Amino acid sequence: MPDSRSELKALKATKYTSTVRASSASDQLRASGYRAGLRILDLADRLRGRNHELLPPRRYRRFVGNGDFLKVGRQITDYMQAELGVGPAHDVLDAGCGAGRIAVPLTDVLGEKGSYLGFDIVPHAIEWCSSAITPKYPNFRFEHVDIRQEIYNPDGKLRAADFRFPAEDSAFDVVAMVGLISHLLPPELDNYLTEAARTLRPGGTCFATAYLVDDKVAENIAQGRTAFTFTNNHGEYYVHSKEEPTYAIAYRVEYLRAAAARYGLHLRREPKPGTWGTSNERPATMDLLILERG
Repeated sequence: MPDSRSELKALKATKYTSTVRASSASDQLRASGYRAGLRILDLADRLRGRNHELLPPRRYRRFVGNGDFLKVGRQITDYMQAELGVGPAHDVLDAGCGAGRIAVPLTDVLGEKGSYLGFDIVPHAIEWCSSAITPKYPNFRFEHVDIRQEIYNPDGKLRAADFRFPAEDSAFDVVAMVGLISHLLPPELDNYLTEAARTLRPGGTCFATAYLVDDKVAENIAQGRTAFTFTNNHGEYYVHSKEEPTYAIAYRVEYLRAAAARYGLHLRREPKPGTWGTSNERPATMDLLILERG
């Protein structure tokens, strides 16, 4: 399988990492070449007519994963419609919205009576979403939040452990945290669960993806039979990299369940397992969980 350490190395070639800022001149030159290559691929797509009007440039898509941006976004929103009943009049808060992977397909779901608010720590992604999506869909808003994160926003001024979502109490039917929990250490996870509960209406749902570890997955991690390596075991959670721990974090499912319950969020059903924890084949999917506010 591809070594997940190589993915961290590739991510460091983008402008969204602390490593590039402190790297040697040769590393910076390689990073510049990498970004130039992405721009050439974007140009080739446009010349071949393959460019969707709401498809962000590759340099903004890169940090949300290697999969097909539009296809994965559609799969996520299809699941939200089928399992959460998301419809035209719903209000959706997208925590860690990135370059709009969920927002783009939700433009076909949410009507004028619904709304979408996405926030993220990467300013260029928010700038793109605000300029490309909001003018066509005024009920879709995007906000940059300057939270410090060692990979994506190393110079941020706010702390994830005490950050307040840019939203009113009980204002949303759904809070999405897709690909976000895997970047949160325990104090940060607690705060985000608190904020999800605060901003959800009673009966609202928090839809999230995560790397969840039960006894079987823990055994697979120890034996190298997972699609992503988590060799640093901290008991209730695992990290991929000691040097940059928030690059990827996996949680014991019991810990996450108990943490959510402290803030009035309860699993609607058992998490839907992804493929990452049962096989080292790539690409792999994360686990899905639905938390409901009582």
